Amino acid sequence: MIKNKTNPKIIVSLFFLSFSLNAGAQNTDIFGNMPDKTFGDFLADVKSSPVDTKEIQASTESSVSNDLIHFWDELKSDVFDNICKSAEIDLKEKAELPDVGGLEGKFKRYMKQFPDKRIALIDEIGVKLDASLGQEVLQIPDFGPLNVGIGAAVEGKSIVVRPLGSVKYCKELDTLIDLRKIKTILPMSGKRIKNMAKGEIWKMPITTRFSFSTGVGAPVATYVMVSVGAGVTKERRPSITLYRMDEEKLRLRIRIDRLTVKSVSGGVSSTFSLDGGDIGLFQAENILTKEINRAIAREINRYLAAKITYGHSKSKGKKILLEFIVNPKDDKQIEALEEFLKGDYTVIKRFIQLGLKFDEFAETANSVDGMEAMQTVVEEAGDAVGVDPIFAGANHYHGHSDNFNINLPIIHSHENAKTDSYNRYQTVQSENGVMHVNQAGKTSNGSSINLPFVGTMIKYNSDKNVYVINKEDADNQASNPTLLFQHNVGFVRQGEDTARNILTRMNNVLKYASTDGDGTVSDMILPVDQIFPSSPVPEDYDPFGDQTLPSKTYKASVVSFKLMFSKEGVQEILFSPAERILKAYLNVMRESESAIVSKAGHLFGMNEKGVVQFDRSKAAKILGVDQFSNDDNGINPLDIMRDMAYTATCIIKDIFSVRNESDWKKQAERLSRIGAGRGKSKMGFEDFFKVAIQLVSRPNISAEVYVHTDKRVKGEEDVTQTYSHHASKDNNFNTTISEVNAMRERFAEPSTLSD
Repeated sequence: MIKNKTNPKIIVSLFFLSFSLNAGAQNTDIFGNMPDKTFGDFLADVKSSPVDTKEIQASTESSVSNDLIHFWDELKSDVFDNICKSAEIDLKEKAELPDVGGLEGKFKRYMKQFPDKRIALIDEIGVKLDASLGQEVLQIPDFGPLNVGIGAAVEGKSIVVRPLGSVKYCKELDTLIDLRKIKTILPMSGKRIKNMAKGEIWKMPITTRFSFSTGVGAPVATYVMVSVGAGVTKERRPSITLYRMDEEKLRLRIRIDRLTVKSVSGGVSSTFSLDGGDIGLFQAENILTKEINRAIAREINRYLAAKITYGHSKSKGKKILLEFIVNPKDDKQIEALEEFLKGDYTVIKRFIQLGLKFDEFAETANSVDGMEAMQTVVEEAGDAVGVDPIFAGANHYHGHSDNFNINLPIIHSHENAKTDSYNRYQTVQSENGVMHVNQAGKTSNGSSINLPFVGTMIKYNSDKNVYVINKEDADNQASNPTLLFQHNVGFVRQGEDTARNILTRMNNVLKYASTDGDGTVSDMILPVDQIFPSSPVPEDYDPFGDQTLPSKTYKASVVSFKLMFSKEGVQEILFSPAERILKAYLNVMRESESAIVSKAGHLFGMNEKGVVQFDRSKAAKILGVDQFSNDDNGINPLDIMRDMAYTATCIIKDIFSVRNESDWKKQAERLSRIGAGRGKSKMGFEDFFKVAIQLVSRPNISAEVYVHTDKRVKGEEDVTQTYSHHASKDNNFNTTISEVNAMRERFAEPSTLSD
């Protein structure tokens, strides 16, 4: 039998249940907060609008990718929101299911919400068999020992996701704590598979891992530790998922992933901690209260740890993905599926055997060789399952990332990451050919007021990525690249200035569409004042006084911005002459240096070496300044012009360096990095695309902005809307977006609520 141990989250949750909870809205969207009145109705009530709706279209239906749903889940994951949401049962000690061979390990039960706001119950139980060796091999004077660790492990997990009837967490607490109906993926019998409910998901991810690591650390002051380390890890990660789609459809997905990660890291952290007995919340000396004290101490210490860490890692791997549709009412198909998945963790051997047959398929293989390599695995798996796969594809990938994280206890925690990656996707469906995706991204996640047992009060997450997509046909000919910029940004409990600034930054890109260096346009601008209205300024407001302007605080919002240039649009950028790029750059600089550009912008020009320069003496005369003296603020406008000339030179060289690459693969990699600010100019993401969008004609530009708000502000409508600009039906925006996202989401590790 499973022995239950009380979790402090359950205690805290049950304690607060005596307080009243808000009922929330009745009509829900994918995030659970759709207002009764749609934003389309709201727009209809507005008498006048600065938006030309022939260009920017506010759709009545908003489609959201899994990528954005995952972003929202991450944003809301540890936020103080609903007391019952954080309730879980977590048995830290080993739990055993005597009737299920091969399942023993940590057990966890918790709840999550599906996109349609239905509650799901998740049961997790796993196994871990490992062997490790640690040894001190070197004593460093005045610092400490150098430790080396060698480890091997086999980790498996049974995950069962069951949709429940309610959309309220608190209504399902009785279900959560009823441990009589724990469900596992094993034993994988045909009878149990047939009895899966509609929407039910079974998952069994498995990891076989070998790792080598080394590290050294030592205290440098009271409660302060400095450490450095490095390691290499090789993993095989086969996994299966079963998803009951409806009465006659059961989807089986098989993923086989082989991964190698090399990493180095260093950091400074606090070693201060509280012992459970020091807290004094429970005075009775019995096993239960001692365990509660320890659990509470662990939770508090997690928030008290101050850390500054940096890490760099490189990864390389390859995956194969197979999808089958099995009819649960067909006894022969179920028998074949049971035979394929029968038993316990001996299924690992079958996965590894399939993976070994995939080893010779190299990243550099052409489409024909890749097809042959995949076909071997596909045929064997199809024969074993008893049906042909509806999808079969492979993904070769490699990349690297740099991470810098800082945690100030309670006050603030921040995570920053820069990533560069390459993915080669190929499917058995020959008409799809091969898709090459170079990606460069930046993630910035910040949270403030992080309280033990309560959660995070304030958050702001941002995820920016530049994708360069090339398609390779059956003749191994690669297409010209398509360029995509995607920015997901969301917040919890932020002021109206923060909310408005998100859309304003996007408008500051869109307003330059196809201007060719001449001013701005308004037909693609988002209606910021309609989405996040400004608080009215009081009549007696004195801008020179101490009076503070009124401001609202919004509970939560998420925005997704996608900007795509077609193949033709990318060529317009790459083959623009230097003078045209310079003109576009100076047009952007009017935002911050309008006076200088208006008066002396005509002095900038290119010399014979391709360097932007200007006549300093003429500029000084026009601007009425001394060449060698600063103004009252310690600034000389000529120095600003010098910096502008340098940056303009760099961005011209960046663009030229892409088109001068003879190899399309290197060209794609360089373009993605330059778009992410990793070129000479350091202008990345919005700043780069402000210049690039000016060089592209309208038929080659597509833009889409999805806005979802959960304002909780009296008198303001919530917004769930997609604003889109598809100037031409021939630029394949939807096709390209869906292809890239479908590949990424299929091959990515499944989220908790997906297969």
